[in-house]
Amino acid sequence: MTAEPATTRPRRRRGRIFGVVLAGLLLVAAAAVWWRLPPDASAFAPIPTGALELEVEGEWSVGGFEVVLDPELAQLRVSHDRALLPPWETPPGEAFLTAAEGEAIFRDDYGLLRIADTHRITWTEQVVTRVEEQDDALLLEGALTDDAGGDVSGAADVPWSLTLSEAAPGRLDIEVAVASIAGALTPDRLHLAALLAEDERVMGMGGQTGSYDLRGRRVPVLAREQGIGRGAQPLSLLVDLAAAAAGGEDTAYLVSAVHLTDRFRSLTYRDTAIASLDLTATDRLVWEVWDDRASFTAVAAASPDEVLDVHATWMGTPSSPPEWTQQGLIAGLQGGTDQVRAKVAVLQEAEVPLAGVWLQDWVGQRTVDFGDRLQWNWVLDTGRYPGWDALVEDLAADGIRVLTYASPFLSPDSGTASERAGGRDLFAEAEVAGYLVVDTDGATVLEDQRDFDAALVDLTHPEAREWLADVLIDEVLGVGASGFMADFSEGPPPDSVLYAGDGLTWRAAWPVLWQEVVADALDRAGTAEEVLVFHRTTHSRSVGAADAVWLGDQNQDWSHEDGLASVPSLLASASASGITHVHGDVGGYTSLALPVLSDVARDDELVLRWAEALLLGPVLRTHEGNRPDAVAQPAEDVELARQLGSTVRLFAALAAERARLAAASPFGLAQHHPWWHDPGDRELIGAADDLLQLGPDLVLAPVLQPGADTVEARLPAGRWVHVPSGEVVDGGAEAEPVSVAAPVGSPALFAREGSLVAAELADHLAAEAARR
Repeated sequence: MTAEPATTRPRRRRGRIFGVVLAGLLLVAAAAVWWRLPPDASAFAPIPTGALELEVEGEWSVGGFEVVLDPELAQLRVSHDRALLPPWETPPGEAFLTAAEGEAIFRDDYGLLRIADTHRITWTEQVVTRVEEQDDALLLEGALTDDAGGDVSGAADVPWSLTLSEAAPGRLDIEVAVASIAGALTPDRLHLAALLAEDERVMGMGGQTGSYDLRGRRVPVLAREQGIGRGAQPLSLLVDLAAAAAGGEDTAYLVSAVHLTDRFRSLTYRDTAIASLDLTATDRLVWEVWDDRASFTAVAAASPDEVLDVHATWMGTPSSPPEWTQQGLIAGLQGGTDQVRAKVAVLQEAEVPLAGVWLQDWVGQRTVDFGDRLQWNWVLDTGRYPGWDALVEDLAADGIRVLTYASPFLSPDSGTASERAGGRDLFAEAEVAGYLVVDTDGATVLEDQRDFDAALVDLTHPEAREWLADVLIDEVLGVGASGFMADFSEGPPPDSVLYAGDGLTWRAAWPVLWQEVVADALDRAGTAEEVLVFHRTTHSRSVGAADAVWLGDQNQDWSHEDGLASVPSLLASASASGITHVHGDVGGYTSLALPVLSDVARDDELVLRWAEALLLGPVLRTHEGNRPDAVAQPAEDVELARQLGSTVRLFAALAAERARLAAASPFGLAQHHPWWHDPGDRELIGAADDLLQLGPDLVLAPVLQPGADTVEARLPAGRWVHVPSGEVVDGGAEAEPVSVAAPVGSPALFAREGSLVAAELADHLAAEAARR
């Protein structure tokens, strides 16, 4: 008998059932992950657009600027003899000013403020009805009409005004206002547009990661915690699932409204309301400002340097770092008196030139899940640092300065611990005096800092500002410090209550308020020229308010989003905004022990490459990081310190060049993209985004990948000496990119042939050879 063949249908059916179940489980898992993920950090409403009608036409002069209302193009156009293109021209036929009433929802994830904004109503149809010459200014007026583009419609027309005046040579100030309407929906968002060529690049806007050219992005002007990972995957996914704190390219510490294009145009917002620059369209940029009035500046310039010189007339200029900072490393050390002495001995044994030691734990330390953090009470912890005065004196005898740490936050538990030890309880002092940020019920706002709480000093309160400046004078500098890290000034919660208003009104201005308090303390102490204070957070006017800044908390990895490879972009974009004296933590700050992925933790190679990448900076400083015992530490490893010492000596060898550049211009120490010094070569943008240039004569091509021992560079025009080898290579649009050896300890530094700094570096290399 022949056996019947076995059927396979049930098995296939079971397979299909298993597949359906598996797919369902995956969908459920994906949904659970999606549900746990935080919302976008910058969910701004789309920019509204509309038509422009001109009831007035003509030409007018405003100082050196010519203003035209062109009826054929339905366009406002401003020209200047100094400018290659009109400093400001509006999209033809379209409204250059629109308005909206918005409704924002905020969520704060440990300082990473998330924004979700919608427009309830928009006014987009613009008519120009009147033009009037007023002394040295030109006034334009008209009305905006509701186009029913928001959530509601039927609002009354909104009057608007725009005043143009030349505030300084090449500087056209633009004052915009949209009127409130009694008893009706009224605008609290305004938008100002400028025409761009399709291939016109835009740079600046503070410390930005990614491409040097910001076209295609919407860039907020709002300082926030930048996050951990900032889009690098899969790390950012894990961080967001665990703590909603990954951030992205739109979350930044160093923010500014100052930018320019590769045609040397710049339309910059000057005030401190929450704002964003929309560069997503192919033919324009558009500012959105969360206010019913705003101040802008358009610049007439023929070079990138001229753009910053014009902006300096309103944002100020920085002072150079003290001379002592140029002679060596500022070593970030911790652990108390004995440990600091031991670590200094390691660095001295390794012949690392030391300009200073930065002791952030001078106030005491706390250990939390994230790692080692500080006691937020800005008073010396004599239990952790017994014999402090002798330590400072002994270090000074070796030419080593001491720096400390402070912020505008105060922690109640830190204050209590200090009082028990015989010190001041700054939180209690401030709370009793009414100097802290409060909620609508008048209660002190305690912000979650991951494992402890802290309150923010109200920097809009005149007496609180004076009290905090006194603390900086008496406690922070009064212990013999030659400077300090001025951390944490991202701002108060939007719904908090301040002496001078609410948190939303003052949020974006907070970095400058903190910098003003610090500057007041230094002026009253008489130490402004001798101390180094470095800030983490900026706004546009920080250029004149903060003499030095650093890049903030970066991951101890090689990533382009948040690690070493992000450094060139951050430095170049900050420099394009006039934020000049910028450095970073050598080796990064944030390390993480991860359950699935490899730990985020630096090794010797990353420390050394990071130091090389920061070689052209105004100061060179290390940081032990949040988990110092788990990562490479030069001050605990003589061999690593010896290798680091080579880069530190090279940094010190550039002191004379930095002094010359600083004397020539207040922006002379900027670490620019090479295009800045060769603006005729527009192809450098995109082709040389990993290079940094200090002045006209120094270019650095940092190694940004682990294990690499060569680097390729597309150099700007000229003949360049590869400093380690002495080989001369050609740069410029017609030259091929050069590939050079760059082993650890031999950074790819290029000096312009025949320059003074090239000769100084040759002498330095000869001295280094003699050391060996």
